Amino acid sequence: MNKFILFAVSLFAMSLFCGCELFREAMEESFSSENPNDDDYEAKFTIGIFQLIKYPRAEMLEKEIITPDGETICVNSNALFSSKRIRQARAIPRPGNPDVYDLEFRIDRMGKTQWMTLEAERRGNELVMIVDNRCVGTFIPESYTHGNQDWVKVHIGVDVYTARGIVKFAKKNYDFYNPEAKNFFSNL
Repeated sequence: MNKFILFAVSLFAMSLFCGCELFREAMEESFSSENPNDDDYEAKFTIGIFQLIKYPRAEMLEKEIITPDGETICVNSNALFSSKRIRQARAIPRPGNPDVYDLEFRIDRMGKTQWMTLEAERRGNELVMIVDNRCVGTFIPESYTHGNQDWVKVHIGVDVYTARGIVKFAKKNYDFYNPEAKNFFSNL
Protein backbone atom coordinates (compact mmCIF):
# COMPACT_ATOMS: atom_id res chain seq x y z
CA MET A 1 0.00 0.00 0.00
CA ASN A 2 2.84 2.40 0.84
CA LYS A 3 4.42 1.70 -2.52
CA PHE A 4 1.17 2.63 -4.24
CA ILE A 5 0.90 5.93 -2.33
CA LEU A 6 4.57 6.69 -3.04
CA PHE A 7 4.02 5.89 -6.72
CA ALA A 8 0.91 8.14 -6.87
CA VAL A 9 2.70 11.04 -5.16
CA SER A 10 5.75 10.72 -7.43
CA LEU A 11 3.50 10.53 -10.52
CA PHE A 12 1.66 13.67 -9.40
CA ALA A 13 4.95 15.51 -8.75
CA MET A 14 6.31 14.46 -12.15
CA SER A 15 3.19 15.68 -13.90
CA LEU A 16 3.55 19.06 -12.17
CA PHE A 17 7.22 19.44 -13.03
CA CYS A 18 6.97 18.10 -16.58
CA GLY A 19 3.89 20.12 -17.37
CA CYS A 20 4.89 23.20 -15.42
CA GLU A 21 4.42 25.48 -18.43
CA LEU A 22 0.84 24.30 -18.93
CA PHE A 23 0.22 24.50 -15.20
CA ARG A 24 1.63 28.05 -15.05
CA GLU A 25 -0.51 29.20 -17.98
CA ALA A 26 -3.63 27.72 -16.40
CA MET A 27 -2.86 29.43 -13.09
CA GLU A 28 -2.19 32.79 -14.79
CA GLU A 29 -5.45 32.62 -16.72
CA SER A 30 -7.39 31.86 -13.57
CA PHE A 31 -5.85 34.83 -11.73
CA SER A 32 -5.60 37.42 -14.51
CA SER A 33 -8.26 40.07 -14.59
CA GLU A 34 -10.91 40.38 -17.29
CA ASN A 35 -11.26 44.12 -16.59
CA PRO A 36 -8.95 46.20 -18.82
CA ASN A 37 -8.78 48.93 -16.16
CA ASP A 38 -7.22 46.60 -13.56
CA ASP A 39 -3.47 46.59 -13.03
CA ASP A 40 -3.19 42.83 -13.58
CA TYR A 41 -5.04 42.79 -16.92
CA GLU A 42 -3.06 41.27 -19.79
CA ALA A 43 -4.07 41.96 -23.38
CA LYS A 44 -4.92 38.73 -25.20
CA PHE A 45 -5.45 38.02 -28.89
CA THR A 46 -3.63 41.21 -29.82
CA ILE A 47 -3.41 41.85 -33.54
CA GLY A 48 -0.55 43.28 -35.52
CA ILE A 49 -0.56 43.81 -39.28
CA PHE A 50 2.87 43.90 -40.90
CA GLN A 51 4.39 44.45 -44.32
CA LEU A 52 5.62 41.29 -46.05
CA ILE A 53 9.26 41.68 -47.15
CA LYS A 54 10.11 39.69 -50.27
CA TYR A 55 13.76 40.72 -50.48
CA PRO A 56 15.22 41.24 -46.96
CA ARG A 57 17.80 44.02 -46.78
CA ALA A 58 17.50 45.77 -43.42
CA GLU A 59 18.40 43.23 -40.76
CA MET A 60 17.52 45.48 -37.82
CA LEU A 61 14.05 46.36 -39.10
CA GLU A 62 13.01 42.92 -40.31
CA LYS A 63 12.26 39.63 -38.61
CA GLU A 64 11.58 36.13 -39.80
CA ILE A 65 8.38 34.39 -38.77
CA ILE A 66 6.86 31.00 -39.48
CA THR A 67 3.53 30.85 -41.32
CA PRO A 68 0.75 28.37 -40.48
CA ASP A 69 1.98 26.33 -43.48
CA GLY A 70 5.44 25.98 -41.92
CA GLU A 71 7.15 28.37 -44.34
CA THR A 72 9.52 31.09 -43.13
CA ILE A 73 8.75 34.62 -44.29
CA CYS A 74 10.23 38.00 -43.48
CA VAL A 75 8.20 40.96 -42.21
CA ASN A 76 8.96 44.56 -41.31
CA SER A 77 9.04 44.64 -37.50
CA ASN A 78 7.08 47.93 -37.35
CA ALA A 79 3.35 47.28 -37.32
CA LEU A 80 1.23 49.09 -39.89
CA PHE A 81 -1.95 48.56 -37.85
CA SER A 82 -2.73 47.02 -34.46
CA SER A 83 -5.32 46.20 -31.80
CA LYS A 84 -4.88 49.70 -30.42
CA ARG A 85 -7.23 50.97 -33.15
CA ILE A 86 -9.83 48.14 -33.15
CA ARG A 87 -12.93 49.05 -31.15
CA GLN A 88 -14.84 45.85 -31.93
CA ALA A 89 -14.44 42.74 -34.08
CA ARG A 90 -16.78 40.35 -35.84
CA ALA A 91 -16.01 36.89 -37.16
CA ILE A 92 -17.74 35.90 -40.38
CA PRO A 93 -17.77 32.21 -41.36
CA ARG A 94 -16.77 31.54 -44.92
CA PRO A 95 -19.55 30.17 -47.09
CA GLY A 96 -19.14 26.44 -47.50
CA ASN A 97 -16.48 26.18 -44.77
CA PRO A 98 -17.75 26.97 -41.26
CA ASP A 99 -14.33 26.20 -39.70
CA VAL A 100 -12.66 29.18 -41.40
CA TYR A 101 -13.49 32.77 -40.52
CA ASP A 102 -12.83 36.15 -42.06
CA LEU A 103 -12.78 39.20 -39.81
CA GLU A 104 -14.35 42.63 -39.68
CA PHE A 105 -12.97 45.38 -37.48
CA ARG A 106 -14.74 48.48 -36.22
CA ILE A 107 -11.95 51.00 -36.04
CA ASP A 108 -11.55 54.38 -34.38
CA ARG A 109 -10.77 57.68 -36.07
CA MET A 110 -6.99 57.24 -36.03
CA GLY A 111 -7.51 53.66 -37.21
CA LYS A 112 -9.41 54.94 -40.25
CA THR A 113 -6.46 57.13 -41.17
CA GLN A 114 -4.00 54.28 -40.65
CA TRP A 115 -6.15 51.87 -42.68
CA MET A 116 -6.55 54.32 -45.59
CA THR A 117 -2.78 54.87 -45.61
CA LEU A 118 -2.08 51.15 -45.37
CA GLU A 119 -4.49 50.39 -48.21
CA ALA A 120 -3.15 53.18 -50.45
CA GLU A 121 0.52 52.40 -49.92
CA ARG A 122 0.19 48.61 -50.08
CA ARG A 123 -2.51 48.36 -52.77
CA GLY A 124 -2.53 44.83 -54.17
CA ASN A 125 0.31 43.63 -51.92
CA GLU A 126 0.00 40.95 -49.27
CA LEU A 127 0.15 41.90 -45.61
CA VAL A 128 0.79 39.58 -42.68
CA MET A 129 -1.47 39.30 -39.62
CA ILE A 130 0.13 38.23 -36.36
CA VAL A 131 -2.01 37.41 -33.32
CA ASP A 132 -0.15 37.12 -30.00
CA ASN A 133 3.20 36.75 -31.77
CA ARG A 134 1.89 33.95 -33.99
CA CYS A 135 1.39 34.37 -37.71
CA VAL A 136 -2.18 33.52 -38.68
CA GLY A 137 -1.93 34.30 -42.38
CA THR A 138 -1.61 36.82 -45.16
CA PHE A 139 -4.23 38.95 -46.88
CA ILE A 140 -4.60 41.78 -49.37
CA PRO A 141 -6.27 44.83 -47.79
CA GLU A 142 -9.65 45.86 -49.16
CA SER A 143 -10.45 49.42 -50.10
CA TYR A 144 -11.83 51.43 -47.23
CA THR A 145 -15.12 53.16 -48.01
CA HIS A 146 -14.83 56.80 -47.01
CA GLY A 147 -17.55 58.41 -44.95
CA ASN A 148 -19.37 57.08 -41.91
CA GLN A 149 -18.40 53.46 -42.35
CA ASP A 150 -16.40 52.33 -39.32
CA TRP A 151 -15.87 48.70 -40.38
CA VAL A 152 -13.09 47.20 -42.50
CA LYS A 153 -13.01 43.64 -43.83
CA VAL A 154 -10.04 41.31 -43.67
CA HIS A 155 -10.25 38.15 -45.79
CA ILE A 156 -7.72 36.13 -43.82
CA GLY A 157 -9.26 32.73 -43.03
CA VAL A 158 -8.51 32.12 -39.34
CA ASP A 159 -9.56 29.14 -37.25
CA VAL A 160 -12.56 29.15 -34.90
CA TYR A 161 -10.50 29.50 -31.70
CA THR A 162 -8.56 32.51 -32.96
CA ALA A 163 -11.67 34.18 -34.41
CA ARG A 164 -13.61 33.83 -31.15
CA GLY A 165 -10.67 35.11 -29.11
CA ILE A 166 -10.23 38.16 -31.32
CA VAL A 167 -13.96 38.95 -31.07
CA LYS A 168 -14.03 38.41 -27.29
CA PHE A 169 -10.98 40.53 -26.48
CA ALA A 170 -11.16 43.29 -29.13
CA LYS A 171 -13.06 45.81 -26.97
CA LYS A 172 -11.11 44.91 -23.82
CA ASN A 173 -7.81 45.36 -25.64
CA TYR A 174 -9.00 48.67 -27.10
CA ASP A 175 -9.96 49.90 -23.62
CA PHE A 176 -6.60 48.70 -22.25
CA TYR A 177 -4.53 50.45 -24.94
CA ASN A 178 -6.70 53.59 -24.86
CA PRO A 179 -7.51 54.31 -21.21
CA GLU A 180 -9.82 57.17 -20.45
CA ALA A 181 -8.14 60.42 -19.43
CA LYS A 182 -9.64 60.26 -15.93
CA ASN A 183 -7.68 57.05 -15.27
CA PHE A 184 -4.37 58.90 -15.74
CA PHE A 185 -4.94 60.90 -12.57
CA SER A 186 -6.48 58.19 -10.37
CA ASN A 187 -3.20 57.51 -8.51
CA LEU A 188 -2.49 61.12 -7.52
